Amino acid sequence: MSGGIIRVGYAIAVMRNPTVLRTALPLVAVVLLPSCSPQPDAAVSLSPVPFAMSVPPALAPRLQTGPIEGPFGQEVERAGALASTTLYYRPVEQGEEVIFLTAYWFPADKFDALQSPGQPPLFGTEVLRQDGNVLSVAGPVDAIFAPDTPDGRNLTALYGVIHLPETYRADD
Repeated sequence: MSGGIIRVGYAIAVMRNPTVLRTALPLVAVVLLPSCSPQPDAAVSLSPVPFAMSVPPALAPRLQTGPIEGPFGQEVERAGALASTTLYYRPVEQGEEVIFLTAYWFPADKFDALQSPGQPPLFGTEVLRQDGNVLSVAGPVDAIFAPDTPDGRNLTALYGVIHLPETYRADD
């Protein structure tokens, strides 16, 4: 028992030495921090929109993109979008895939002209501006799945980041 106390006392005495602290702390950080860091996110391409979306790796296989179809797809083109895509979510539990969000890539002047104060945005909420263009996204306005189900938790995690610029990176 006294050997343990001596080792702890020695460790405290050593750690009070500023030279030891300056040398040991960076080493501890290099050795321990990588094992504490979360898994890097996976990227889901939003092509033809020139961005990828960072998502938790476990959710990436559940997501796929496709064109905006039907009359609204034609409306998006007439409004001047350079590109648009729909992001679908495939449920863990049985059921058909659902539309999770729609992403749009507009020239900034066209996007700005489409905005009507006091009205919901027709082509999503602006996420970022780059090189004279706007990336906007329209996500769910209500829960698609019960929040206490695996699918509800998955979509809640995604919904929390879809309006953050850091969620998106230029897709090479």
